[in-house]
Parts: sequence; structure tokens; C-alpha cells
Amino acid sequence: MAEQTNSTNIENKPVDFTVQVDVNADNSTASMNMTPPKFGGIEPTVELIRKAIADKGVCFGILDKNITDAVKELQFGQDIVVAKWAPPENGIDGTITWKFDKEVTAKPVEDENGMVDYKNLGTVRNILKGTVLADITLPTDGTPGTNILGNTINPTPGKKASYQLGANTELSEDGKRIVAFTDGALVYKNGTFAIDHEVVIKTNIDFSTGNIEFIGDVVVNGDVMEGFKVESTSGNVLIKGGVYGGDIKAKGNIIIKKGANHSKINAGGDFNVMFCEYSDINCGGNLEATNLIICNVYCGGKLKIKGKSGGLVGGRYTIMSEVEVENIGSSHYPVTEVTLGNNAVLTNEKMEHMKIIEKREQENHDLTLIIDYLNDKKKKEMKPLPGEKEEILGNAVRTRLIKQREIGDMKKRISEIDEMLLNKQNLRINCKGTIYPKTKIVINTSRYEVSAEWTHCSVYIGEDGEIAFGQL
Repeated sequence: MAEQTNSTNIENKPVDFTVQVDVNADNSTASMNMTPPKFGGIEPTVELIRKAIADKGVCFGILDKNITDAVKELQFGQDIVVAKWAPPENGIDGTITWKFDKEVTAKPVEDENGMVDYKNLGTVRNILKGTVLADITLPTDGTPGTNILGNTINPTPGKKASYQLGANTELSEDGKRIVAFTDGALVYKNGTFAIDHEVVIKTNIDFSTGNIEFIGDVVVNGDVMEGFKVESTSGNVLIKGGVYGGDIKAKGNIIIKKGANHSKINAGGDFNVMFCEYSDINCGGNLEATNLIICNVYCGGKLKIKGKSGGLVGGRYTIMSEVEVENIGSSHYPVTEVTLGNNAVLTNEKMEHMKIIEKREQENHDLTLIIDYLNDKKKKEMKPLPGEKEEILGNAVRTRLIKQREIGDMKKRISEIDEMLLNKQNLRINCKGTIYPKTKIVINTSRYEVSAEWTHCSVYIGEDGEIAFGQL
């Protein structure tokens, strides 16, 4: 009997519960698996399990509720997650948003009243310095994580937005914008946006291109057709063809390789053209041509007509400096008028003012007659005038005052002109060919109408202050 009792005691020896804690390869998760106790062995407790977890080096992200539930519910033989890491948040990639389309779609512009301008197609995109071309979001670094062993896990930072800076563009100081470095035309080339100082139109300026208005230089490889306009607001214009009923304007110089007829030319600088017919020309600098035929010209510098057969034929020409020309006038064309120097322009202005003063003084005389008549009528009848008569009287008085002020302003301007005309300009016309009859010449305050042909001559102001002719 004793031997039987000893055998039973050995078989029922208490067995404590066990817990196996496993950590995965990247240390992001820990799990446990418990075996139950036997024969009164030690039961699982939260403290014993936490010690087992700590013995594995796990110290972060411990899931206390999972451990408590496992102990309370005796979850033996199950894989239970007892710790989880805090994964890193990777950075966000940067982005770029361009504010303009890559391609220019030429289409008529509609104004605020709904009217469509078929000559304004928006072919050229003018951009001012500092204009934002693109918005950029910068990449983020991300947020670090922590594994269950308490080690910091670095995130993968975001990548920068992919772009390249085109010519005459730059990145803002904060790196969040691409802006225009200068004024110019916005173009898309070589995979990015750039700013060009020059616009080249490879075709004619017509309905296919519309009007061209640009900040910088404009080059037209073809012609400018009737009714169309080319303008450079701060640069030069080069027309390699001709201008036929067009309007060309530039703050700088204008060059027309061929000719222009029935056109308007306005150059802030020099103007160079082969020939012009029936055109209005305003040139702030020097003007050079082969022929100017029946044109209305203002030249702020020197006028030079080149070529043996070239000349000024018909029209009006006002030149602020000297004139070098082959021929002036023709027996087959209308009168040619040449005004030389600022004094001549001032003299013309003075004469215009004097004509207006004479007209205003006559108008004031007529107004005075009306005013005097109505005032006398009031005195004789000793009562107010009828309403319409009183209104006429009031309007007449006010109009006379306005005209008197206008006369005073013009007389003051005439006095200023007289003061300026005291400084005589020593200017001349050098004509290598012929000056024909009916040519009218004005230099300073002197006027002369040519009655006979003069050849190879110089026209200037003589010692007597009058226009004189001499041989070259």
C-alpha cells in the first residue's frame, strides 16, 4: 500500500503555467502563448506575464488590456498580441502646380460687353517680372516611429517635386513658387516654362495670328496685312516683309525691310524702311528711307533719304534735326511741305493759337451783344426776364467767361513761344539731287515756297534771318 501511495504523489506533482513570448523579425509585434498549470501549479498573473515580456526586451507599446483579458479569461493555447510598435509616418512627396497651359490656344477675345475681337487672339502671353508661374508644395520629413524594443524608427522622407527652371525664371526664397525673373513672353520649351525677351512670328500677321502686342522685341518674318497691329511696349520691332495697311508701334526702334503703304508707324526710337507711301509716321529718333511718298511725317532726329532716285515726294514732313535727301517734291505730285526744327513747330503752334484767339474773340463779341441786350431789357421793363430768356442770359455769361480764360491761356502760351523763338536753330537741308517747284520750306520762323528747280544745294537760314540756298 505504501508503494502505491508514493507513485500517486509523483504523478500528481504540481505543474506551473508557462508563457512563451515571441518577438517578430522587425521588432514590431510581440505575442505570447500560455500553457495551463496542473495539479495546483502556479496560475498566470499579469505581473508574471509582464516580467516574461520584459525579459524579451520588450518595453514599448505593451497592450495591457490584452494581457489582463488573457489572464482573466485563461486564454491558454492561443497566440495573443501583447505589444505593438508605433510605426513611422513617411514623408509626403512635394508637388508642383503650373498656373499656365503648355500650349497657347489662339482664340478671339470677348470684351465685357460680349463683343468678340477676331483680331485679338492672345497669341503672345505677356508676363511681367515677379509673376507666379507655378506653386510648389515642399516634401515633408515624416514622423519617427518606435519599435517594441524602444528603438526609434526613422521615416522615409518625401521626395521633392520634379521640375526644372527655364530661362529667365527663378525659385522664390521660400522655395514655394517659380516666378518670372524678367518681363517677356511665356513659352513652353525643353520640357519647362521659360521667359523670352523676343517673340518671333514666322508667318504673316493676319487672321491666323491676330494682332501682336508684346513687352519685348518683336520679329515678324512675313508681312503685316491690312487692319492688323504689331506693338512692342518696351522694345523694338523688326518686320522682314512689308506693311500693307497695318499699324506698327514700338517704344524702341522699328525696321521694315521692305516697304509700307497706307500704314501707321510710331517709333519711340529710330525708324528704318525701304519706302513708305500714303502713311503716317511718328519717329522719336532718326529716320532713314529710300522714298517717302505723300506721307505725314514727324521725325525727332535726323532724316536721311538714301539712293540716287530717292526723295520726299508730296506730303508733310516735320524734322527736328538736319535733312539729307536726294530729291524733294515732284512736278507730278501735290505740294511737298518740309518744316525744319523745333522753332518751326513752335511757330506753327503760335499761328494756330492766334487763329483760335481771333475766333474766340469774335465769339465773345457776339456773346457780349446778347448779354447787353438782355440786361438792357431787364432794366427797361423793370422785371425779371421770362425763364427761357434768363437761362439764355446765364449760359451766355458762363460761356464768355470760359472763352476769356481760354484766350488768356493761349496768350500766355504765345508769350512762352516768343521767348523760345529767340534762340535760333542753325539747321539745314542738304539735297544732292533736285528741289522741285511747289515745295514749301519752313526753318525757324522763315517760310519759303520754291518756284524754280534747285539742284545739288543746301537750304539754311542766311545772315538776314531768311531762308537761303547755296551749292553743296
